[in-house]
Amino acid sequence: SRATARFFISVEGTPEKASTNGDIFVPEGCLYFSLPSFGSSVTRLSSKEGPVTVRQIGWHTGWRREESRIVGTFRAVPIAEARRKDGF
Repeated sequence: SRATARFFISVEGTPEKASTNGDIFVPEGCLYFSLPSFGSSVTRLSSKEGPVTVRQIGWHTGWRREESRIVGTFRAVPIAEARRKDGF
């Protein structure tokens, strides 16, 4: 069976005008993460990239509604590998 691991973190956001990443900024609020999991446990997460999204009110479809917008990707790795790569 296949499931999806979903979680979010609250962030302060980045300045809209003073961004060092061109025209990209992250609004204050939450970043949402999701990644496929094989079986019913998060011990077997997919090793592929998953989306990082924000939720914003938009009306690009003609209807005013909350939309998810992708702001990046992430990859789940074992904690030992993450510590080795990041130095934490």
